Order: sequence, then C-alpha cells, then structure tokens
Amino acid sequence: MLLSYWKGKTQTNSNKEQLKRVTALQEEALKELRRPVQPLQRDAAPGGAARAGPAAGAAVGTGRPTAAEVPAACRDVYARAHALLSRAACLVFDTETGGFVNPSVIDLGWILADADGEPLVLYERLWKLPAGERIDRRALKAHGITASRLEREGVLAKPEVGEFLALVAAALAAEVRVVAHNASFDVRCLNNTATKNGLAPSLRSASMLCTMHNATRHCKLRARGGRLKAPRNEELFRFLFGRKPAERLHRALPDCRVTLASYIEGGRRKWW
Repeated sequence: MLLSYWKGKTQTNSNKEQLKRVTALQEEALKELRRPVQPLQRDAAPGGAARAGPAAGAAVGTGRPTAAEVPAACRDVYARAHALLSRAACLVFDTETGGFVNPSVIDLGWILADADGEPLVLYERLWKLPAGERIDRRALKAHGITASRLEREGVLAKPEVGEFLALVAAALAAEVRVVAHNASFDVRCLNNTATKNGLAPSLRSASMLCTMHNATRHCKLRARGGRLKAPRNEELFRFLFGRKPAERLHRALPDCRVTLASYIEGGRRKWW
C-alpha cells in the first residue's frame, strides 16, 4: 500500500523524490531478510522481568498484506495519515503486549501531529493474540486487557502491523520524526509480531527518538545505589509539567498522548 499510495500521486519533482526515498527504505528492509533474524535482547521489562525475542526458526516472509486483507477502516485511516505527512512534524506510537518473553503486540496506538503537538490523525486498535498464546498475568495487571476482550474487539494483527510499518517508512522518508518512550522495546515487540505474521521486521529504533533514553540525563532521577535512572512515561511528564498525567496510562493511545506532550515540551527546552 505504501508504494501504491506514492505512485498514485501526481508526480511533481517533490513527490518523485519522496517516492525514491520510500522505495529505498523498503528495499533496505528487504535486505534485512537475508540476515538471520535477531532475537529480542533480554532488557529489563516492567517489574524486572526479562524480555526475549521471536522463537528460534520463525519464518519471515517478504510479502505485505494484500488489499483484501486490510479492513476498510484501517486502510482509510492509514491513507489519511500518508496524505498528511507533509504537514506533520512527528509520529508518536506506543504498544501494549501480551507478556515479556517472546511478546506479541496486542494494542497499538499512534498520533501523527504537527509541530505544535496538535494531532492530525490518531489511531488505536486491539490486536488478537496468535493461536496458543496467553496474556501474562503481570502484563494483564499493568494494562487490564483480557483475552476475552481481545477475542471480542481485537482485529487480526497482520494487516495492522503491515500498515504501520509502511507508515513509519513513509514518515522517515518525509523527515517526520518517529517518537516513542522506550522505543527499543516497542520496536522489538512490533518486529516480533511482524515476524510471527510472515512480514519483514523492518523497524529500527536507531532511526527514532526515544524520550525515555534522551530525557534520562535531564531528569537526573536516581535508582538505588545512586546511578541514573531512566524515567517512566509518567515520571517524565511529572518532571516536565509538575503534575501527574490526567490520562490513565498503560493503554497505547493514552500513553501516546503523554509521550507527545513530553516530546513537545522537551523540544521547547531544546532537549533533542
């Protein structure tokens, strides 16, 4: 859908250059398929649990979801986001997962916003769990998303993750900053979910701005032993604004709103 969108636009010099950059990004993603899929690093998860990567030997495909696989509501929102990239300054996203070991994303939210932090497009969807997977009780305690709710309200992950990967590639090509809090974890979980659905795990946290890592030296929070501590999403917000977020956190879209506010304020303070 990404390339068909740009190829369908009137071919001005600007759009031709945009198409060239988007095509290059997709070709780079496909090159990654020739390399062994790297498991997720065992980073510290909320509550101290370890995070692991995709199961060994998981097959990775090269195909994107077909047009028939993408629900109309999903397709329309992403098409609108692509059309508004020229007005956007940042794409902020967040995930909730089913657990911390070989995790699948079950909730994705994102906000495409202008330079003042005003949303241009926002989106959130619950995703069904892969067959045989369960929600870890620690993850359930954090976000409250039950398996029965996913069964009732969740959509298939493949078309959703495929559309999001395409939007990120287009945003980077358009020089729109992609932002997340603890970006490396969200990227690993989305790539893991892509792999489970036969898609190329094309996201790279190095191409994004992580508010958690970049704010650590400014917040100067201390952990036991006196070492610097990376701020949680709500801790960064409280540091910047002197109050708790009004949003109930640990759902993808509310977390995005908090991250977006912190990103805009951090930019005003010239943190990034």
